[in-house]
Amino acid sequence: MFDQLSFIDASGTTWKINARVTRMWPSISVADNGTETMIGYNLVLLDDADCHVHVFVYADNWKYHAHKIVEGGVFVFSNFYTKEALGSLRPVSSKFRINFSPSTNVERVEDDFMIARHKFEFVDLSNLFAVANAYEKPDSPDYSTDVIGVLVDFEHVWKIKTMYGLKDICKFRITDERDSHKVTVWGNLAVTTDARVKEVKAGFKDGEEEPIIVIASGSVQISTLPASKIYINLDHDFFFAVSQRLREEGYVPSDKTTSSPTTTYVKEVVSVIETVTLKELSEKTSTDFLKMSFMCKVKVKSVEESDNWWHGSCNKNDCHEEVIKFEGKYRCARCKKNYPVPQKRFKIVFLAEDDTEAFNFVLYDRAVKRLLGKTVTNLMAEGYNDPASYPPPLKQIAGREITVKVEFTDDNILVNSTVYYVVDAYECSVSTSPVLEDIDTGTSVSNYTNISVPSLSDGAGTPGSALSTSKRVKKEK
Repeated sequence: MFDQLSFIDASGTTWKINARVTRMWPSISVADNGTETMIGYNLVLLDDADCHVHVFVYADNWKYHAHKIVEGGVFVFSNFYTKEALGSLRPVSSKFRINFSPSTNVERVEDDFMIARHKFEFVDLSNLFAVANAYEKPDSPDYSTDVIGVLVDFEHVWKIKTMYGLKDICKFRITDERDSHKVTVWGNLAVTTDARVKEVKAGFKDGEEEPIIVIASGSVQISTLPASKIYINLDHDFFFAVSQRLREEGYVPSDKTTSSPTTTYVKEVVSVIETVTLKELSEKTSTDFLKMSFMCKVKVKSVEESDNWWHGSCNKNDCHEEVIKFEGKYRCARCKKNYPVPQKRFKIVFLAEDDTEAFNFVLYDRAVKRLLGKTVTNLMAEGYNDPASYPPPLKQIAGREITVKVEFTDDNILVNSTVYYVVDAYECSVSTSPVLEDIDTGTSVSNYTNISVPSLSDGAGTPGSALSTSKRVKKEK
């Protein structure tokens, strides 16, 4: 069993997680003479509970892992330590950051469909300045932002003179047809963004102009940082949701889309979750059991089809609240934030029994994905778009014998409710993923494996995220 990223804190070092590397970038210090020194490497990890965290690896530890870690791969990470996430321009909203130690282990495992390829915490374009100005220091906000919209007024890459020499730059506007903001992209990211826009436009048929949908991830007001990535027409449900909304609202592309100008070993501690019968589960009414989890082996008798089988939810790590659509935007009442597109998540109810009792269970996204081997987006791609009409794969859960992981809620304890919430589900036999050979998926780190680096110890203070995203580019006056 693995620890969930949402549960890690600063209390220990024996964590073991299974996660995908969704983003990676170096932290580079630039001297006045232009000499670059690598301080360390940054990763963003995402697990099957849709929680992501920032990881910092000092340069003297990175050299032991650089050859095996690739962007997009799934890995088992163990024996690391955590710190409170502090500083400005943090790339994700998690409260803690992971740091590698000399005893940290990293193993590549087979791909896991339960873990999404990407996670974004979108800020609606209309709220962008309000969010930035709400920080104590608007010029150095706590977090960078993710935004999505249509790319217009693209200016192809050119070079600009800075205090560090000539730097590549490109500019465009991002719009949702209600609000728009200018975006400035620097360095290699400007070059790759320019190439991707050209590639997409080359695929248009003569006389046709489709909207180019862009995601700017890890940006600020909106200028890119070393932690930033630009995604053009990404194969993701957010892209399809925006495309659908544009079609419904009669979007017409702009005529001006583009323009030219010492090793220690730590013993692993494994926590065991108690397996109980349904009768024993119903008898656990003490407040000591609140938020505790138990495993139950059950047979599914029927799937309730009175409610929608998927819903749109909040994008934040610690909030999966269902969002409400209002005036073309999606509002999370709990976070009091608007989102341009929500995340699509499973939520179903079924009646299940064992030899002792029968109760209703509410299954959330991760549990349903594991049982089906599919996501909401997968089922929608197969033509099951109506949230009120249950697809056959969901109906066929009835009759299966499974093991459910139940987490007690206030209602279970305070009012003795026997409707239980399932946070995970498995076939009755659970196996772990085998380790695979390293496979290169495209992100190269070879330029930073043999670089001269300063000696840093794990006891030293980890650079804040503002440092891990390096300095902002300054134009030469």
